[in-house]
This record gives sequence, C-alpha cells and structure tokens, in this order.
Amino acid sequence: MKKQNKLGRAVATFVMLAIIGLATGCGAATPTDNTSPIASGSGLASAGGSPTFTATSAPRPATVVAKAKPPSRWKSTPARSVTPGTGGLSVAAICPNVSAALEERRPSTAVKDEVYDEYGIAAGQRYRYRIDHLVPLELDGSNSIRNLWPQLIGASRAKDRLEDTLHSMVCAGKITLATAQNAIRTNWVRAYHRYVSPPAVPSAAPAPPQTTAPAAAPTTPSGCHPLTNGGNCYEPGEYCRNSDHGMSGVAGDGERIICENNNGWRWEPA
Repeated sequence: MKKQNKLGRAVATFVMLAIIGLATGCGAATPTDNTSPIASGSGLASAGGSPTFTATSAPRPATVVAKAKPPSRWKSTPARSVTPGTGGLSVAAICPNVSAALEERRPSTAVKDEVYDEYGIAAGQRYRYRIDHLVPLELDGSNSIRNLWPQLIGASRAKDRLEDTLHSMVCAGKITLATAQNAIRTNWVRAYHRYVSPPAVPSAAPAPPQTTAPAAAPTTPSGCHPLTNGGNCYEPGEYCRNSDHGMSGVAGDGERIICENNNGWRWEPA
C-alpha cells in the first residue's frame, strides 16, 4: 500500500513538472511559422537558422543590339541577312484582287518595334520611316519579320508604284509571280527603273558648239537643284515650296526628282 502511495506521488510530481515545463517553454521545440513575413514576402529563407537573400525584382531587359544599319537614302535596300524577303506563290490569292486573308497580314506594334530595333532606329527617328513588306502583299508577301523592314517615307511611295505595276503585270500574265518577287526582293530600285521609270539616258548626238558663256554650275558638290532655303539638296519625300510645284530637279544623290501633288506637294522620284 505504501509502495502504491509512493508511486502515485511520483506520477503526480512528474505530471506537475511537465506542466511547469510547458508553461515556461523549457525543452519545447519552437514550431516553424510559415506565415511569418520572412517566409512570405521579405525575400529571406531560413535554412538552419541562417537567412539567405533571394531576388524579388524583375530582371532588367537585355540591351538591344542593331543587326543592320538603317536606310539613309530613298534608293536604300534592306540588309539581306536581316530581311531576305519571303512570300508564297499563289496567283489565285492576289488576282484579280488581293484576298482578304492577305490584307489582314499587318504587323502589330510590337513587331514593328522589333523591326526598328533590328535596324537601330531610335524612337525619336521612327516618324521618318514606314514598316514595309519587302515582298508586298500584292505579290503574296509573307508577314514574317524576315520580310519586314523600315523604309523611308519618300522611298516607300516609289516602291508602292512598283508594287502596283508588278501586280498588274502578274495578273495580266506578262511576268510570273516568281519573277516579280525575285525582282523586288533582289533590288527594288533596279526593278523600279526597269518596270516603272527608266533612268534618264544621255543623248548620243554631239552637243552643238557654245556661242555664249555657259551658265554657272550649282555650287553644291553633287550638282543637285533646286536648293532648299538653307542651301541644301532636296531628297525624295521632302515637301516642296509653292514656287517649286511641277518643277523637275536633281536630288542630293544625283537622282532625278519632280515636285508632284501626292497627298501633299512633295519631291518624288521622276
């Protein structure tokens, strides 16, 4: 009986000590708090009691590196390595009129920005250009970025005339679609002079002897005329003065130009 009493007192004492230990935190393991600020949002992770830092901000975008130089003249052609030009060979899709499916092939703003980046054209200079299909939709051109390039506004108008001419010739059976695509993809300026406006050819007849003193030659190295109010050469696509309407001249690169009313009076390739 005495042994049972002693055993009961020992059990009671053990229970009492356990209660005291729980109350004071002695010998108890601290639970992990998965909802603490460290675990949920501070970027710190506890591993073995030693905090480590993790990146929480978005990575900075990589610097855009231009793949080609931007067009500088109306007769510039795209870099073949960047814009080789692509298209299909479906005459039914473009004749007699371009199908609605092709007309919907217009690049998004994001794609246009990517094309400008390829040619290193800053945002402040993009007003001078137009994102154009090298092989046009009128010739079943692709909407791939490898068929898109930034073209100077004035040059794009000349190329539009070439595109319309080649489209009409293909639909009339005068040339094949493959031939038209190759001409405009290889060198659109050469195709323009071949199919739209041949360059001026000097006469073979000898010039008559001069009886009077020749007129003074333009002072500009390129022989361009007329000159802007500031004494500079005009380039295709630039606005004409009122006094120049209907006049012909020579651009800074030696090409013949004419002041025409094309959605505003501008100097256009002659």
